Amino acid sequence: MDLSIGELLGRLGLAALLGAVIGFEREVQNHPAGARTHALVALGSALFTIAGAYGFSGAGDTLDPSRVAGQVATGVGFIGAGAILRIGLNVRGLTTAATLWLAAALGVAMGAGAYPAALIAAAATIVLLLGLQLLRPLMERPGKRALEIVYEPGHGTLGPIVRALEEVSTFVGRVHIADEYDPLAKRELRTARLEVQVRDPVTLASVLEDLRSRPEVRDVSIDPPINGSR
Repeated sequence: MDLSIGELLGRLGLAALLGAVIGFEREVQNHPAGARTHALVALGSALFTIAGAYGFSGAGDTLDPSRVAGQVATGVGFIGAGAILRIGLNVRGLTTAATLWLAAALGVAMGAGAYPAALIAAAATIVLLLGLQLLRPLMERPGKRALEIVYEPGHGTLGPIVRALEEVSTFVGRVHIADEYDPLAKRELRTARLEVQVRDPVTLASVLEDLRSRPEVRDVSIDPPINGSR
C-alpha cells in the first residue's frame, strides 16, 4: 500500500513539528541541541520509517520494516553522545541526549502512522521537562558539592579522607575512583571523585587545606568552591 501525498506530508510534517516543540524547550534552557536539531532528528526518523515500510515493496517477504526502528535508535545514539559534555566533575547534556532519542522515537511513530502514541508521548515529555524544571529547587539537596582529589596510591589515603569529612558533618555520597599513568611523574596517579553534602563550609575548608598538605596528594578541588578554595 502506497501513501498519498497528503498522508506523507502529514506524517513528515507532524514529526518535524513535534521534534521542534521538544527542541524549543532545550533551546530555551541554553542547550546546544535545539529546535532545529530535534526537528531534523524526528523528520529523518520518520523518513527512514516510511522508506523502510513503503520504499521496498518489491523486496518480497525478505524485508522486515520493523527493523528500521532498531537501526534508527542505534544511529541516534551517536548524535545523543555528542550532546553529553563533561565540565569538571559535572556531566551535562544527559537530558538533551534523552530528548534527541525521544525525538527519534516520535519520528518513527509518526512514520508508522501511530499518531495517538506520538502525540501522547510528546505531551508527556513537555509536561515532564517543564514540570520537573519548576520542582528542581525542591529536589536539590542544600550544600551539595563535588570534591576531586588526585593522589599517589598506596598510602591508605581515601579512608582517612572520608573519616575526616564525616568528622566535620559532611555526608559522603557517591565515590568514583580512576587510575591514570602520569608520564611526567612516571607513576600511577589516582583520582577520587566524591559527592559530598556540606553542612559547615568553614570547617570543611580547613579539612581541604589539611588534605593539600599531605605529601601524596597532588591536587584537591571542590565545585562549587568554598571561600576561594579551588
